[in-house]
Amino acid sequence: MSLCESSAIDVAAFDVAAGDLLREVKIRARLRLKDLADEVPDVLFYTRWICRKRRWVLPSQWRLSHALNIVSTEIGFQDWEHARRVLEGRAQLSDDLGGLWYDLRCQFLLNNWFSTYADAKAFRCGGARFLFPFGKQVIVGGENFVRTLGLDPASPLWREVNHDLLAHYGTSAWRALCSARLAATRGRLPVGRVPTARNL
Repeated sequence: MSLCESSAIDVAAFDVAAGDLLREVKIRARLRLKDLADEVPDVLFYTRWICRKRRWVLPSQWRLSHALNIVSTEIGFQDWEHARRVLEGRAQLSDDLGGLWYDLRCQFLLNNWFSTYADAKAFRCGGARFLFPFGKQVIVGGENFVRTLGLDPASPLWREVNHDLLAHYGTSAWRALCSARLAATRGRLPVGRVPTARNL
């Protein structure tokens, strides 16, 4: 059973510490480092593409610090420091909160984008819509948006955060939803734009 499959699951079981979120990223980085050492084609392709896009120098030997940056971009952040600040709950709501709460498949759904939290909250006006951060913007999406992210919109965690990931940023329910979202991104490379040969 996944973290958000059943709405009958005890909410207290979701009290995930920020350290657990970072541990997930670190484990992925170690796996990615092995993929880079083994020269896995898809991983090398994405890594070269993101290094070029970010203007990072390709190292002569891959290290864990490089893999942490690569994995952080795969889950929607600029680099490891950005991921760490947001996942630890230390970012300000006016900061870039990354793209963890978005997937390219969501572009085929009806959702609304706002430049301010106040506008997004006024638009939502109660209802069954959900508020998600994306960079410095706010997305208002419905239940299909949540499902596309690999999560269950009926999870009690959404009631805990009142369907609003910004107002409850850094809370235990927010961390549990982050953990579920990270789990949903496992094995997907990457979150965001897929590299093409012309980008290289």
